[in-house]
Amino acid sequence: MPKKLGWLYPYALLYFFFIIVAFYFPDVAPMADEGIHLNQIERIYSGDFSVHPALTTIPGYHWLMALLTMPFDHIGVVLVRRLNAFLALGTVTILMMLTYQVRKAVCASRLTQLVFLPIALPFYFLIYTDSLSLMLILLCLSLGLSQRLFLAAVVGTLSIGVRQNNIVWLAMMPFLIYATQGGKWKWPPLKQFLWRCWPFSICAAAFLTFYIINGGVAMGDQWAHPAFRFYCGNFFFLLLVYAALFFPGIIARLPQTWAYVRSQPALPQLLALLFAVYLFGFNNTHPYNQIYAEYFLRNAVLMEMVSSIWIKVLFFIPLLLALTDFVARCQGRPAWAVIGVFTVLAVLPAWLIEQRYYIIPFVLMVLYREEETPKIESLTSFYYVLLGVIFTYGMLTHRFFM
Repeated sequence: MPKKLGWLYPYALLYFFFIIVAFYFPDVAPMADEGIHLNQIERIYSGDFSVHPALTTIPGYHWLMALLTMPFDHIGVVLVRRLNAFLALGTVTILMMLTYQVRKAVCASRLTQLVFLPIALPFYFLIYTDSLSLMLILLCLSLGLSQRLFLAAVVGTLSIGVRQNNIVWLAMMPFLIYATQGGKWKWPPLKQFLWRCWPFSICAAAFLTFYIINGGVAMGDQWAHPAFRFYCGNFFFLLLVYAALFFPGIIARLPQTWAYVRSQPALPQLLALLFAVYLFGFNNTHPYNQIYAEYFLRNAVLMEMVSSIWIKVLFFIPLLLALTDFVARCQGRPAWAVIGVFTVLAVLPAWLIEQRYYIIPFVLMVLYREEETPKIESLTSFYYVLLGVIFTYGMLTHRFFM
């Protein structure tokens, strides 16, 4: 390769990693919800268009995977996982484009963090809807930033056919695009821009039509996913995941965060109120969050968090660090604040506490996070690669599940 193309090596390695892992897949049985998704794909492949009773999403992902498997005589867990991994190569490409659009440069360190985000990486290689859902939302944002709003809305509407709760991220798109482009947060220019974003009303109309016909947000298993109820479990668990993912940056920014807390007289009272809500409101009541703690890492942590009042209080320390760090980072950065507001709106209606619900917002947070020192950026990249590879290997070999 010519010297002038040498800068492409780090990005080529990212693609190579996906290809290597895709061909490594051990032939193990489907795990967790993989069995439901694989069964739905097999139904469509064989000409049975009925919907699996436990499938909660519109089967757009399953139709796509069934079409991709049509040239093969037999489909199985390894083939579908491999196709899912190859689809994820498109996500890597879109992340490269978005990194340039948002940060005005493609940075290998930041792209590595985006690709190896530990809560996202394993699902690029499993039979789950999250990988395709993320790719469509990122493509929607990229098109929106390029001012191709109608095409962005079309892609956004397709994403609803993969995961219905993407409607929250589509509602966020006009505000995030406006913030990214440096729009002034005054009503006249914001109103004018929102009128230009009228194509996103297509997404709203599609979701409303589905909701009326379906009689709820979830396709199946509706008792486990009730609509229009609010729970604080995901909000607090999201803060815990935030503290774990952004730990190097949180520690490095402690002086700035503490200075911000001291400059806000009302903040301690608000944090005290939040502590009360956490003590009395955070619980682990969903049946799916109370099973197989020896296998599901998420459930093990949740069950430990509520095992005693003292442990629950101790867990509030990383939650407090996460919240104050996030709020301090919002100063002068409207895009970061927009992501935060819509993240809360996205997780509050969910009774099931599930870290997969945080994949899209955390990818966006990593994308929009301000630049740290080179040392912290390198440490964060290494941290993500290490955790991402461990989680991916552990899940693909059936040792544990997140």
